[in-house]
Amino acid sequence: MRIYEALATAFHREQITTCFALLGDANMHWAGALAETGVNFIYTRHEHATVAGATSYARATASVGVATVTCGPGLTQIMTILPIAVRARVPLVIFAGEAPLHKPWYNQGIDHGPFVNACGAEYRSLHNTETLITEVHTAFTDAKKTQRPIVIGVPFDVQQQSYDGTLDQLTSNEQYTAPIPLTPEPSAIAQAADWIRNAQRPVVLAGLGAVDDGARQALITLAQQCGACLATTLPAKGLFHDQPFCLGVAGGFATEGAKVIFAESDLIIAFGARLASHTFDGGKLAPDARVIHIDNNPQEIVQGRKAADMLVSADARLGAEALTQALASAPVTGWRTSQMRMRTEAALTLPDDNKTPDGHLHPMAVIKTLSEIIPHHCHIINTSGHSAYYTAQMNKHPQSHYTVIRDFGAIGNGTSFAMGIACAHPERPVVLLDGDGSALMHIQELDTMHRHNMHVLVIVLNDGAYGSEVHKLRADGVTDEGSVFGRPDFATIGKGFGLAGQTFTETTDMASSMEAFLADNTAAVWDVHISDQIASPQILKAHRAI
Repeated sequence: MRIYEALATAFHREQITTCFALLGDANMHWAGALAETGVNFIYTRHEHATVAGATSYARATASVGVATVTCGPGLTQIMTILPIAVRARVPLVIFAGEAPLHKPWYNQGIDHGPFVNACGAEYRSLHNTETLITEVHTAFTDAKKTQRPIVIGVPFDVQQQSYDGTLDQLTSNEQYTAPIPLTPEPSAIAQAADWIRNAQRPVVLAGLGAVDDGARQALITLAQQCGACLATTLPAKGLFHDQPFCLGVAGGFATEGAKVIFAESDLIIAFGARLASHTFDGGKLAPDARVIHIDNNPQEIVQGRKAADMLVSADARLGAEALTQALASAPVTGWRTSQMRMRTEAALTLPDDNKTPDGHLHPMAVIKTLSEIIPHHCHIINTSGHSAYYTAQMNKHPQSHYTVIRDFGAIGNGTSFAMGIACAHPERPVVLLDGDGSALMHIQELDTMHRHNMHVLVIVLNDGAYGSEVHKLRADGVTDEGSVFGRPDFATIGKGFGLAGQTFTETTDMASSMEAFLADNTAAVWDVHISDQIASPQILKAHRAI
């Protein structure tokens, strides 16, 4: 047995089912051996897409994502997605290979460690042939413990050496035990319950740490008990999509009507949320509200600002259940009145914006149509960029079928994230909502979707520009040259990759086209021409000159 075969066996013993890959000298023999064990390989066209696909796959399956790239340029190509996975707390194990040890002048040789470590991930060189199998299992164990990416490198000349050691070593499933849900201290619950009793306008806010079914129901019950409205962070969007008194997403992407209600609140009870600055719109969302942070690791100071006034260490479900019990003797109406129900419903009703100066589609009109025609069994991907504000206004979709990973502010991830979800849930049609600038960054992955028979609809909101930049430049009185490019023909591009392609200059045919996509079971591209004259409310606030 060669070492690359032993390494492949170790990965297979970790019970992985899918690996995203782009092959080169330093990883191709290992990848071939792993594929022979029955692991499903998704062969992408760019290394960024390799790791980005594994990132959304890991998020969707609550497992360790696995990807592989070759050494040198293969590794340096993933420097954008690594910080995203780190900040989103996504566990990954990436097999990067390394340049051969016997060729110090090797053309693709580079010190991987400083690149990976600078991104917040961890790099581990596996050079000791006596311990490298143990180190593979340790990498999986530590990825689960720390919830972050670990990149491992084995020189490819070392991989070709014979291996006569044991393979029967402890896997991460045998080494790692998930933490026991943290039970809150009674005194902390008593103090939090007092704050809730004295509040008149509370809001229960859920983050990604509160998205499982048990926590969701516990938070709904608590909100009913204390008369609170419901809201989520952007990553947890849709958790309360079917509930009355829901305000949708908190922060900069909140609707204008929801922001008015948030500003009136006097208490935010946050569960499983990081309380990042954008969740509170830099402190402007609920300026007069006190904040209780209930989390496994609650924080008072987040990103340089005071984010919480009371900290309760607890699992989201257990914390909510304890508060509900503490408040059982004296439930309050709070602001759950018939009038407030009408206000919250109105706040999440999309406006009938359809007029634009140039005659192209208004982005809100497109999103309103899509929110009505995309079935709940489809999985929606929301990306970054100017169009992301509009796509985040779709408030009817369940969180279980909605993915947003925006933790580094980078565009260009949509196609890759869509592929990861399509692999994690092959039974679900996937709908990607992306901007034209973002879609073009990794347009080659349309070929990957076609080769792997993925049921993905790529909807490009095409304004012919980098949307955020063009509006900011115009607002500042600076030439928009360099941010306006014209409208590429995405329908023809899609057809060139073997996908179905369609162009939309009005919304009237979208419902029938959606039905055709759902029935066809193949990938497709919609080129939707939207106006570049409409700035999102976020841009309007940041640049009042518009």
